[in-house]
Amino acid sequence: MSKTKTAKKASRRYARVQVTKTWYEDLPVLPIIVGGVLLLGAIIFIVVNARTPATAGPDPTVSGIPCASNEQLAVHYHAHLTMIIDGNQTTLPAGVGIDNTARCLYWLHVHSADGIIHIEAPATAANRKFTLGDVFGIWGKPLSKSQVGATVLTNHQKLEMWVDGKPYAGDPSKIVLGKYTQVVLEVSPPEVPPPTNYVFPAGL
Repeated sequence: MSKTKTAKKASRRYARVQVTKTWYEDLPVLPIIVGGVLLLGAIIFIVVNARTPATAGPDPTVSGIPCASNEQLAVHYHAHLTMIIDGNQTTLPAGVGIDNTARCLYWLHVHSADGIIHIEAPATAANRKFTLGDVFGIWGKPLSKSQVGATVLTNHQKLEMWVDGKPYAGDPSKIVLGKYTQVVLEVSPPEVPPPTNYVFPAGL
């Protein structure tokens, strides 16, 4: 057999054994897989968020009182609350009813830690009787004969209440806030004499 024929047969055998690599076999496999997973995750994230309403969240209305972006002054008056817990006098914290993030304020709100409750509502609420329960609801704290805010009364404690200097024995959340209404809530013992008549600042 000639050398030429032998070379051709060897060439054919080599061609049958040799596997030609395709272009993608030289690519790095791991980075491609990771990239694909990340891309798929991004697509799923976009689809899910596109289907979720942007306004999803809790309803800011409390007891029918909205958090309004504009100040309402058609109905405008003030009340005062003093709380005495374990012999210590305290007030509502500043900022109750004022949402700085949403830039709105409730019809009942507190500007300073001075005990003054600002009632500022539209004319449509002129006949509504706002209550202390409304204030605590906006504050996000409970109010009852057995609990005042974060204070839960024990079996050895009692809640004493005064409205405009007169003892009150009803449900504290039902106390109606009128113009210059003064409310004192005292969790005792120890028993502390309620503060005297509060003098509202001039101009309120």
